Amino acid sequence: MTDHEITPKADADASPGDGLSPVPGPDGFSDAEAAFISEMGSLMERWGLPQATGRLFGYLLLRNKPVDLDTMTRELGQAKSGLSVAARQLESWTLVRRTTRPGSRRIDYEAVGDLQHLLLVNNAHMRKFTETLSSGIPVARGEARDRLASLADLFSGFVEQTEALVADWEARRAAS
Repeated sequence: MTDHEITPKADADASPGDGLSPVPGPDGFSDAEAAFISEMGSLMERWGLPQATGRLFGYLLLRNKPVDLDTMTRELGQAKSGLSVAARQLESWTLVRRTTRPGSRRIDYEAVGDLQHLLLVNNAHMRKFTETLSSGIPVARGEARDRLASLADLFSGFVEQTEALVADWEARRAAS
């Protein structure tokens, strides 16, 4: 990858084989980059998304500028059709945004990587989940009703706490 570098740990003992070196491996990624991309693939797969979607997100998080599907295909070694689907999935989660170059129909993608945005996107999903749980309370009876009410209350608290966390983080960030 040519538009970024991984900064090696400030350690005199760091060596090219320790995964901290910015020297690319045979696939064009350093060991650290490859490990990060792979871990994002595994993580997002546990969330129910295809591993290719997570790998693409990890790859885009490491990029310093938008990238097109042809470049993704070449650098990730995955099929263009699969990466196109993955990019659209990430876009639907608002984790990436698409851009176009002036005078070109080519579409570029870039990660939307600020923590605030990721938390607020997650909150939108949690809010919808909470609303759905709450809609089941009037139709449930007995223990099921109590369970739904308890879960709705838990997730409602999660959303409120996350919003407070983001507001606090924004205030600290603005003050610095």
